[in-house]
Amino acid sequence: MYRWRVILATVVIFLAGAASGGVVVRTYAPKIVKRTHISPPLPIGQDRRDEYLAKLDRELQLTPEQRKQVEAILCESQKRMKEIWEPLEPDVKEEYRRTRREISEVLTPEQQAKMKQWRKDKDNSKPGEKPASTATQRNCTKDSCCL
Repeated sequence: MYRWRVILATVVIFLAGAASGGVVVRTYAPKIVKRTHISPPLPIGQDRRDEYLAKLDRELQLTPEQRKQVEAILCESQKRMKEIWEPLEPDVKEEYRRTRREISEVLTPEQQAKMKQWRKDKDNSKPGEKPASTATQRNCTKDSCCL
């Protein structure tokens, strides 16, 4: 009888740990993957800027005036980053294409087809998101910040 209690306790503890791990992974993994996904680094979009501003506000409890000032700072920074990024963007995009092409050359035809489908699915998985090239053509104004 005692042996079965030990086994049952071990199974319950294991299942509780697995469930807790699953909840943690489902909660935090998408955020980690989103931050570490390789993509053109500059300039950041409105959603990333809003996310950063919300985090600052949440963690530091910004006053309304501080929030307004931080938002203006981020907007000005984004303008400067855009100027830095524009001449680099074509070379970076070409390097991405070159890397994909070189990887494709070492794959079998079946793997190439899977990779092509994977990229197509990835491109279609972001409905409503505008391509970076159109976003970088916008400018910040005094009243609103955009990109």
